[in-house]
Amino acid sequence: KSDAGLYTCDIGTDVAKSKVSVQEKPTEVTKQLENKTSPAGQDISLSCELSKADVNIRWYKDGKAIRRSQKYDLQQEGTRATLIIRDSTAKDS
Repeated sequence: KSDAGLYTCDIGTDVAKSKVSVQEKPTEVTKQLENKTSPAGQDISLSCELSKADVNIRWYKDGKAIRRSQKYDLQQEGTRATLIIRDSTAKDS
């Protein structure tokens, strides 16, 4: 995006101008989530890889947003996004 701007070419008495805009590619999931099975009481970690680092993501369970709490830890480092479900129960399925 830093290359966007007005470019000119000065040809003595004439000037050519061009406005350049750069559109970033949308962020994509490059490595999908994998299905997990765990005994009750253990932590479960889900992670995916994204095409860009440090983008704003949201986690959902059955269409409802998940927020950081004692039950859920949300981590993001570079292009990896991780959800940790602590002390899993059957309700976490």
